[in-house]
This record gives sequence, structure tokens and C-alpha cells, in this order.
Amino acid sequence: MQTLSFTALRVDGMTCGSCVRHVEGALRALPGVSSVDVRLREGLALVRHDLAAAPPAALVAALEAEGYPAEPETGG
Repeated sequence: MQTLSFTALRVDGMTCGSCVRHVEGALRALPGVSSVDVRLREGLALVRHDLAAAPPAALVAALEAEGYPAEPETGG
């Protein structure tokens, strides 16, 4: 059973369109990720994903493996 969720990730180190493509590719490659919207100006990646297949820690790990430090965005 899928438990779909949205996670906003704060992504450091993105400076151009190529960075956006790398971040999108790293996240889309994960099983359980259904959509990715990367916003360069805001330094955010908005991800719709299955929590069981791709928990937030896996999203962060995928980006960090590509050289982009990331962390879940917290509200407030």
C-alpha cells in the first residue's frame, strides 16, 4: 500500500539549470518518487513520493550523493 506524501527539501549548492537537472534526476531515479519540482531561486525541491519506498532520509541521501547538501524544509 502506498502512502503518498509531499516533502519540501532545502537544497544547497544549486546555481544554474544544470544543477536543477542533476537534482531532478537524482530524485526521479528513486523508486517511489512520482513527481519532482525544483525551484532554483528558492533553493527548494518539492517531491511527491511514497513514504515507504522513498522516505525523506532517502531523498536527502540521494541529493547528498550528487553533491547537494539537503534537508527537509520545516514550516514556521
